[in-house]
Amino acid sequence: MKIGRVIAVCLLTIAFGALLWLLGLAPSFAVAFGLLVPVIALLWACRADNDSAPWGPAEPYRGVGARQDISRLAWALRSTQGRVGDTARKRVRALAAHRLERIGLHLDEPADEPAIIAAISERAFAVVAPSSLTRCDRTDVDVALSRLSEPLKKESQ
Repeated sequence: MKIGRVIAVCLLTIAFGALLWLLGLAPSFAVAFGLLVPVIALLWACRADNDSAPWGPAEPYRGVGARQDISRLAWALRSTQGRVGDTARKRVRALAAHRLERIGLHLDEPADEPAIIAAISERAFAVVAPSSLTRCDRTDVDVALSRLSEPLKKESQ
């Protein structure tokens, strides 16, 4: 705000408070209602279309590993009655598919099933298996995530 506007707001505040006092309002209320003038002036000066910023706000990063992704995974892993939902299972399955493809194994291939079990254990495979339809325990998901976090090696057959 420019100095002229500040002086005008101060004079208007005093005049409005004095007018309310002259109309019979108690002095404390007249002062309180008079202070509404600078509040309104300050809000008017701070309105959104007053001055445009030199640059817009940064676009939030939405890639894999961003905070939203971790937050969504944490909410998906929230268990109800000891079992996790389909969202968590899908995310763990996607992670498993990615990690297993690095060593040349595919979750959708029935021929790769013994090698996958050897690489991540049968308990972890029960969580990520495409044919599994039952809701799994949170402890099973934890086992699967811990097995997938380790470096995977394809067992020679």
